[in-house]
Amino acid sequence: MYQLGYVPIRLDDLNDYFIHYKETRNEKYFNEFLYFYEPVLNRNTQLFIKKYGLDGNRIDNLKQIFSSMLWGELQSYDSDIPLLQLIKYKVLKAWQEYVRTVCGNVHIDNNNLYQNLRKIALLYSQQPNDNPLEEAVTDISNELNISERTVRKCIVTSTWFEQNSNLDIHNQDNEKYFYSSITDVEVDTLSPEEIYFKNEQREKLRTALSKLKPKDLRLIELVFGICPDCLKSKEKMTIREASLRVGLTAEGAEKRLKKILKQLKEDFQKQL
Repeated sequence: MYQLGYVPIRLDDLNDYFIHYKETRNEKYFNEFLYFYEPVLNRNTQLFIKKYGLDGNRIDNLKQIFSSMLWGELQSYDSDIPLLQLIKYKVLKAWQEYVRTVCGNVHIDNNNLYQNLRKIALLYSQQPNDNPLEEAVTDISNELNISERTVRKCIVTSTWFEQNSNLDIHNQDNEKYFYSSITDVEVDTLSPEEIYFKNEQREKLRTALSKLKPKDLRLIELVFGICPDCLKSKEKMTIREASLRVGLTAEGAEKRLKKILKQLKEDFQKQL
């Protein structure tokens, strides 16, 4: 797709093509980047197509979305962070929007409804087979804080959405994916560089949390209301309530929390 009439010299660092473009405004550097990056882009788009159960002929559209977004971001690129790292979340969201608006056989009005549909479809697929529909609707409504009417509507719609991979409900990493550290609102409002740094910080926090003992991790989860896997906010408990859950006295839990927070701070700072 990105063929040239000559064989360019490959630069050691692909990001150098963007730097040379910014210095010269010569589009050949952008075209040469695409020429060398195309094998990687082919693999990424094929993985996305497989994950979402799309027709193979969608690959050129996905590649065009990528190159168009890359070109747009390149015009204002001014960072030491590689451009591909800065735009990867926006490209992924654009591909998902393409799935929602073009690839399904049911019209879904907006991205918010689409995200709700996916979350609800996942949770509904995890319900016991003998669980009555109305009980499932109530459970899902309470968990996601979404009205039962919306939950019921999404369950029905998901049965019509025959390309069920579009809902992404059969992947072991789905729940973490739904509650990813970068939200749609953040992708829309933060700069690519802000998104990059925010995600890096959260990855460092996950790493620090992973080093805690199970009881200490549980205490952090209960008191601060944070999921250690996806960092999604959960309902908080008082130290006294949490202490009962982990088998400590309230005084013991408070002392333990101070030590845990000190350890987390040290581990986090070591990664900076």
